[in-house]
Amino acid sequence: MKPKTPLSTDEALEKVQKLCSAEEKCSQDVRKKLFNMGINSANAEKIIHQLTEEKYIDERRYAKSFASGKFKNNKWGKIKIKHELLRKKIPDNIIEDALRRIDPDEYLELLKNLLVKKQKSVSANNTYEIKGKLHRFANSKGFESDIISEVLDEIVNDRSD
Repeated sequence: MKPKTPLSTDEALEKVQKLCSAEEKCSQDVRKKLFNMGINSANAEKIIHQLTEEKYIDERRYAKSFASGKFKNNKWGKIKIKHELLRKKIPDNIIEDALRRIDPDEYLELLKNLLVKKQKSVSANNTYEIKGKLHRFANSKGFESDIISEVLDEIVNDRSD
């Protein structure tokens, strides 16, 4: 295989403009892409600055889109969404704003539906075991312990009636 020749700064800018036009990207994603294209750090930062100025990159818009998508499509809880956004170096205030936009009723309903569905496939000897397994499952999806407990009390009690 022949090694790739590094792109010029203008070619890289054009490529990431197209990329950002097609799909929301954060600075960190674009930075990685630019490094993979062979762009040095200084030029990558210049390109990112230009993309931000031209509104190709908007961390707030990205965080809202990311949070909404991961919640609705991947059925992630707020903890997991926050962790991933932090990993992408999105500022805390922007993350909190994006998480506030998740409807609390939809959030509880999603968790309840996930747990009811999972409960059908869980085998356990007693209610304590069932709750433990379901709690760990919901926790791995990124939901908060207090909300998990609240929903578990509701659905496991409903089951025994």
